[in-house]
Amino acid sequence: YLSLQELPTIIPCVRKSWRKAITGPYCRQDIDLAKWSRRCRSHHLDRMLPMLITRSNGSLRSLHVSGLQNDTIFSFITKNAGSLQVLRLPRSEMSGRIVDQSAQRLSIITFLELSYCRKIDAYTIKAIGKHCKLLVTLPQLAPTGFGYHFPNRRSGECNSYNNP
Repeated sequence: YLSLQELPTIIPCVRKSWRKAITGPYCRQDIDLAKWSRRCRSHHLDRMLPMLITRSNGSLRSLHVSGLQNDTIFSFITKNAGSLQVLRLPRSEMSGRIVDQSAQRLSIITFLELSYCRKIDAYTIKAIGKHCKLLVTLPQLAPTGFGYHFPNRRSGECNSYNNP
């Protein structure tokens, strides 16, 4: 417990430090909205993600969001991906074309999950392999009955760029 003499001096210092920590970029280095994004409406996600990513001030290291519905948000993520190492976007609907165009911005990604992304094809995976030299893990989970799958040779195309 603090004495009455200590209260006026210590409490404001703690509050100020706590406020600085919460509003600082390091509080938002790892953003995991996977559970929330599965049950929220896409327009809420479209508003929340830019706000959180902007507040990270370029120090975002990990992002996990499920069900992105458009290319605009994916493009925004990659434009602000200077420190991003882990990107998990399962069940998202961004086009393979925007992923191809943005792959060079993801050059320091080590883990990329695009599971159940129906618009991602072999050319997109090849572009990812070409630009993401530090990529270690690229899970390729796809549901049966959707009319597509990734044979092993496609992951080989991705890895052939990264392995001598």
